[in-house]
Amino acid sequence: MPANSIRAKISEAKVEIHKLSKCVLEGRKPPAGAYAFFNHNAHVLSALEDCGRIYERLVAGRTLLTKLSYEEERLRPDDWPAGTPYPEALQQTMKQSGDANEHMKLDLESLYVFGGVLLDQWAMQAIAVGNLPCKKQYPFRELVDYLDQNSDPTLNELWTAVKDDMLWLYYQLRFYRNRFIIHADRPWQRGTTRSVYGDDFNLFTPTPPGWLDDTALDAEIRGLAHLAPAYVPRRDQEHAGRLLEILFENIAQYLKSDREKISKLFGKKGGSTPNFHTLAQRLFGFVSTGTRLLVEAASANLASVDLGAPHQTSEEMRQARNIR
Repeated sequence: MPANSIRAKISEAKVEIHKLSKCVLEGRKPPAGAYAFFNHNAHVLSALEDCGRIYERLVAGRTLLTKLSYEEERLRPDDWPAGTPYPEALQQTMKQSGDANEHMKLDLESLYVFGGVLLDQWAMQAIAVGNLPCKKQYPFRELVDYLDQNSDPTLNELWTAVKDDMLWLYYQLRFYRNRFIIHADRPWQRGTTRSVYGDDFNLFTPTPPGWLDDTALDAEIRGLAHLAPAYVPRRDQEHAGRLLEILFENIAQYLKSDREKISKLFGKKGGSTPNFHTLAQRLFGFVSTGTRLLVEAASANLASVDLGAPHQTSEEMRQARNIR
């Protein structure tokens, strides 16, 4: 079951987050105080736990949807006359199903929002371990851009190992969140897709027909068909919407110039997200593996880790109070 392996990744990530804090604290032994590094470590753990709670709600919601689908099938009469209201029990079950679907939509959107928080807080740890010259205004974006353009001796091993996950999350989570959930500044058809009895659930946000020049947009998308993986059948390459979703799903494998073309077109046309299990697997798997590699990088470069020293340590504050 996907949920069990994902729960295991969450547990592994928690262990690695604690290890990172312990490694730097014991290795540097700074005077007591409100250091940025350790505060962000706590924020990473809190954001991870929040995302884990959201994921559990999604799992429970998907189980409920399947249960209600079976109940609808059981209650639905055969050969019911057109225009005649369904029996009350069926109407109530259909209403429950609709409410459960909306709760899942809200939870999946929340996973995008709080997943972005998790990535930004994790990036603050990575920037500190690498002592990178990032402004830290948009931490995860800045970290990905920096590592994609520069060879950093402290974080090279990490980037090599988790580059694909970082790029995938950069576009699939962060870009989608910003374009379709937080900054929806133009018309979108905001909906969901799922199988009736399975365990999948996706957000589906296409552009409304006629809002843009669909013919011209689809032609531009088909112009990227040469980027499609070899396994993609010709019919999917000719269907602009499906082709774009495939390219967006595989976006980490392309050069930056092509990634930007794909994301720009996806930002115009819209489409379906990955199944929520896939999103969770990539997010939690990355945090687990990435943090383990941060522990190794921090251990080998303790002297250069940016602790983010406070204005005053606890001892300096105590002395100042005694002077007054």
